[in-house]
Amino acid sequence: MKRALWVKQVGACLVVVASLAGVAWADPTGTADVLQILNGVALKGVAGDEQRVFRTIDLITFEATYYDALPGCGGLPPSFVQLFVFTLEGELKFGFVTGSEEFEPGSKYRTLFLDLDPGELPIGSYKVAFLVVSCDNTRSTASDFMMIRVVAP
Repeated sequence: MKRALWVKQVGACLVVVASLAGVAWADPTGTADVLQILNGVALKGVAGDEQRVFRTIDLITFEATYYDALPGCGGLPPSFVQLFVFTLEGELKFGFVTGSEEFEPGSKYRTLFLDLDPGELPIGSYKVAFLVVSCDNTRSTASDFMMIRVVAP
């Protein structure tokens, strides 16, 4: 991919993210009033083993822990959660709406998750990241990239 096209695509993604009020990046050492996405993993199957290389016939599960620091958001789901899949060159390939479950009633912590059926990701190498918007739609955060590879069976 040509650098100019890559810069345009990344720039467009950053404009979308920056247009959301209160953008903050995940940092487990950050202050308590910052939204955070921690412990992003890619698993082979539901509750499977963590790995980075998958076959096209594997069920792939993505999970992360989300902390919503806003006072009124305890126990409420985020207003938006999506998993973005990019090529290693930075081209956006897919965006998937994901689910979230609270750890316990009223908790500020939630598990973010997405299960991809076998064959949903074609053969290739990818960078994957979660994007979350708080329950009151005022702040957003993105996870660090997880690197995965999908190969033929």
